[in-house]
Amino acid sequence: MNKFFGDILVSPLIDQLSEYNVSGQTIGHGSLIGSKVITTGVSSSSISDSAVQKVLKNWIVSGTVPANDSNTIYFIFLESGIVSVMGGSRSCQNYCGYHNNSGNIYYAIMPYPGCAGCLGGLTVLDAMTATSSHELCEAITDPVPGTGWHDDTHGEIGDICAWQFKQIAGYTVQLEWSNNQNQCV
Repeated sequence: MNKFFGDILVSPLIDQLSEYNVSGQTIGHGSLIGSKVITTGVSSSSISDSAVQKVLKNWIVSGTVPANDSNTIYFIFLESGIVSVMGGSRSCQNYCGYHNNSGNIYYAIMPYPGCAGCLGGLTVLDAMTATSSHELCEAITDPVPGTGWHDDTHGEIGDICAWQFKQIAGYTVQLEWSNNQNQCV
């Protein structure tokens, strides 16, 4: 996944988001600042969004992960067998990933895609890159869910194009909605 993020953050996928630039805020290439495998010792088979927020804040304060700024998105990949719970919904039943914020901390939760509903006929790696690209583009264009680019009928730019894929830089990524082209690209 490190190579995926390193490649995708400087790819045409990010370039196409420039149509969502607003005055004083332009979307450009990003960079991977690192990754870390963290063992939490959690004995539960599920984790709530509020628990994720608390743990992430602790990691930032303790220096376990780099400090955030307005351009930082933390991607948290859950290991197989751990269910994410948000607002009463559960991963692999209601969603395959999501992005959120806690104040000025932006993050995406990426449950392991070990169910048919999140694999959608893809390999595990392709499901991970497709869902990650979806959440990355949405976190950039709608960092505080529902306050950026959001269609009240269809959702965010990835939701409109769910389960439509293309290859970029050798990875399976999801198509994203283009206002300029009035279609998924």
